[in-house]
Amino acid sequence: MMTFDPIETRAVQAIRTADHFTATLFVGRGEYLVERRDTVLAVMQAASDIERDPRACTRRAMIYAIAADGHATLLTAALIAKLLSLQTVKMSA
Repeated sequence: MMTFDPIETRAVQAIRTADHFTATLFVGRGEYLVERRDTVLAVMQAASDIERDPRACTRRAMIYAIAADGHATLLTAALIAKLLSLQTVKMSA
């Protein structure tokens, strides 16, 4: 059984209650590319797309869960990988 530490548990809660998600990539001189999406999977695809931008100063977009009040929770690559690795348990009838 997979367990989550307290920080990961708060991040999972932020995902569940998020208004939307953003992928943010630094492109230099105070400029950022920001893509907004409605789901974690969609924002992960957007992050992958903008990471290939030739202007990128880094090759890693930062993904955030954005609450309705604007509070941003950073979602780490490790947490996202952990969530993606979870398997749905089938219930016997």
